[in-house]
Amino acid sequence: MLAQPEFLTSIEDHMDDSFASTFAAVDPTKLASLTQRLLHCSIGKTPSSFFKVRADVAPPDLIKLIGYDPRTVNPKVRTPANISEGLEKLIVEVQRTIDQGRVDEMVEYLHDAVANEEYADWSEIDIVTIATPDTTQWQSENFVSFPQAAEYFITDGQHRYCAILDFFRQYPELSNRFTVAVAIGVLPKDRLAEWAGQSFHDKNYLQKIVKATKALAVDTRDLHNKLAKELHDHPVIRKAGGINTVKDSLSSSAAEFITHSLLYKFVRGFTEGHRGVFKGQIASPLLNTQTYDQAKKDISEYLDMLGQAFPTWTLHPDREQYLFRASAALQALGALGFLLWNKIDDADLRKQMVNQVGEKSIDWKRTNWSMWGPVIGRVVESAEGNKYVSPSSTRQIVEGTIAHLRERSGVNAYLAKQNEGA
Repeated sequence: MLAQPEFLTSIEDHMDDSFASTFAAVDPTKLASLTQRLLHCSIGKTPSSFFKVRADVAPPDLIKLIGYDPRTVNPKVRTPANISEGLEKLIVEVQRTIDQGRVDEMVEYLHDAVANEEYADWSEIDIVTIATPDTTQWQSENFVSFPQAAEYFITDGQHRYCAILDFFRQYPELSNRFTVAVAIGVLPKDRLAEWAGQSFHDKNYLQKIVKATKALAVDTRDLHNKLAKELHDHPVIRKAGGINTVKDSLSSSAAEFITHSLLYKFVRGFTEGHRGVFKGQIASPLLNTQTYDQAKKDISEYLDMLGQAFPTWTLHPDREQYLFRASAALQALGALGFLLWNKIDDADLRKQMVNQVGEKSIDWKRTNWSMWGPVIGRVVESAEGNKYVSPSSTRQIVEGTIAHLRERSGVNAYLAKQNEGA
């Protein structure tokens, strides 16, 4: 075996004596953070006696804290390297599937506020962990430190968190312009699966959704809603009993004509067409600040026509015997109006087509079950043996009613003839 060169031996001896002191000031391992601080946070205690830490953090810090994208967790593919199998199992068993369309809407909601000075806000994102935080500096310095290796399960706000992720990726220059509220529940290790699942259940299943009419009453951003509110004073609607601004549905014998939420759908149908009557964000809406005044004029004219075609819309003693105030019927009439004003230039022809679906042309009574039974609901039989239609408002029913009115009005035949000519 060859002897070690003398100069190597002297270097090693020197390193043994002075290595620590020479590199102590620049030791890179001393700069590594093993914890993540939450500044200016509060500590609370739940009825179940586990502690909860609340803080407001910038989107990049929230992303760093949680550390994974829930959309990448799929039981059919390999577990993401940055989460444990236990967390993956919990996500798969408990969490709902991410609706990317809803996430995209949230991203635009945030962007409108940050970039266009619109209103935006939402509730805190709730997460849980079994990691024990360091609270020794909380009272003196008002911060809590969580281990860098801690894992977190989102019990409420999964879609909001995914929107934060996408917002950060699309608009990184805007991501430090606001903060996100986060609440971290520190659960006992042996109760994690049970209580994390229960938290998800209680914050989602037990949550009472606000009525659509109630929510729309205080909205100021949606132009469709603004237009619907302005129609409350339309002479035809006032003569028919006005608008109920509290309920989402009315009985057939109600004194009011319709609810505000149904008038909102009617407006969306008229301004956006078939796609407008169904719930959800509308991509590139046709109703905007430039088209608003003309749309208001057109829909007002349409309501005048409908008032003439449906004289029993008014507070007629037998109004409850008719189907023209059913949700599906009014949504379909809204969508029909879109076609009349966007595909037909002749005002007289429009009026003629409206009359072809009016009371003089079609028997709208509930007892006309042979026509309306397959279209707008289901046929039921009274105790006396009389058949009548009980209306519904499922997507299939609304689709069927739109198709029926298009056919009966003559719109389909007109468009087919136009296509042949083209």
